[in-house]
Amino acid sequence: MTAGAYDWADDMLKIKSMQKKFRDSFNGTEVNAARWEVAATGGGIAATVADGAVTVSTGTTLDDELTLTSRTTFTIPLRVMVAMNLSQRIAGQSVWLELVSVDPATGQPDGRSAAAWRLDGTSPTLANYEVGSEGAPRLAGASASTIPTTVSTTWSVLEIEPTNDECWFHGRQIDTTAARANSYVRHQQIPDPNGLYRFRIRVRNRQYVNGISAVANNGSGLVRITRAAHGFATNDVVAVADVSGVPGANGTFTITVVDANNFDLVGSGFSGAYVNTGWASVSRNLAPASSTDVKVQFVTVADYAELTTEITAGRGQSVAGQGLGVNVLSTVAPSLTAVGGQARNTNGAAPVLVATGLSANPTVVTTGRGVDLLATLIGALVTRPYSIPEADWQYAAAAGGITGTTDVLLKSAAAAGVRNYVTSIDVRNAHASVATEVVIKDGATVIWRQLLPAAMPAPVEISFPTPLRGTAATAVNFACLTTGAQVYVNAQGYAAP
Repeated sequence: MTAGAYDWADDMLKIKSMQKKFRDSFNGTEVNAARWEVAATGGGIAATVADGAVTVSTGTTLDDELTLTSRTTFTIPLRVMVAMNLSQRIAGQSVWLELVSVDPATGQPDGRSAAAWRLDGTSPTLANYEVGSEGAPRLAGASASTIPTTVSTTWSVLEIEPTNDECWFHGRQIDTTAARANSYVRHQQIPDPNGLYRFRIRVRNRQYVNGISAVANNGSGLVRITRAAHGFATNDVVAVADVSGVPGANGTFTITVVDANNFDLVGSGFSGAYVNTGWASVSRNLAPASSTDVKVQFVTVADYAELTTEITAGRGQSVAGQGLGVNVLSTVAPSLTAVGGQARNTNGAAPVLVATGLSANPTVVTTGRGVDLLATLIGALVTRPYSIPEADWQYAAAAGGITGTTDVLLKSAAAAGVRNYVTSIDVRNAHASVATEVVIKDGATVIWRQLLPAAMPAPVEISFPTPLRGTAATAVNFACLTTGAQVYVNAQGYAAP
């Protein structure tokens, strides 16, 4: 093809709203081999198709596994929707609905990137969401998140929606006009936006647990693991994986339970210092006590063209963070309505600023009085990012940096009903050998986390297009999680309702 010539496939791809449309409603008597690649490990687990659903019967054999992997490949941005239920939620059984990256040459999963819902444990209204990127272990939440119920009398729709800058996980009931009931987002370690992906349903007879909060010496040289409400029993056999900083914690061990939140690894040897990356997991050699039917009614994958994802790939929903244009979460008195080029007080509430007298440039909006909007000569509205200057705040790093783990106050609590927002920070760890996790807290609640390597040659500047949002009348704090680092932090933000 000559330079500048029309390429039908490539040029049409740029203007189509969707690149690929994949759906299987399982209307038949067997898995459609043209759509799915089926693989099973062990003989006690099988998939059947009937009555408009595919059913995976797990059996009760430890580590039996079955996968259904789409033959079609997809690119980000996209949205996956899966309608499913389970005959029971029982310990020792895990189900993944997952996007997995594949090698472009072979088309086979390469373990480098993923986004997944993982359903395990005994509660029908809880699940974990996982993300992985660049070959790193999957990052999962410290505890399971609420989803619509997966009981067998209804159908729960679970969604995975990765874009170039974030990865959303949603839940809703089937065939309802109501908005999504549960939504969660990851900005860290999201799937590679340039990768090639296949969708996979994976069912395995094994119990997985994330959320290891501490790994320490038990006092006699063994590794002691802290995980709240682990549910294990002495002499259980577990496989511990992806523990950073304590190499002796990784492997397969018999355990001794200390209490509901702690257990020791028999035969282990402690050394090092635990780094809580969020990657660590424990799986127990426990098969389900009875077989479970995992039913999937449909799978839909919409592979969106880049320029239309903001509108069609789930944006514009009522979920906070996915509003199109303006997403109104609540009202703040007095109500200001833009009418005829003016901001007007419409509800007769008290003035929004303390009156200093009505002059040529009034500083108060009173009942029935309008405030003209400021514009250029060509009619472009003059605005300032985020807030007025009087509401801005800033924090400068302390001399010598932060070397301990005590919370450092970035911004004191604002007045009642007023929140603190963080718009940008720059951070640098100047210590030659000690790395550390750092967090920004809304009071005592972590709202941002990052891992800083040692010996950073220059600070890293981070701007938050959506500012970090604190709770009303609550301070913003910063902390290092490892003693001995030398962290410099500068922060900026504003205060507003």
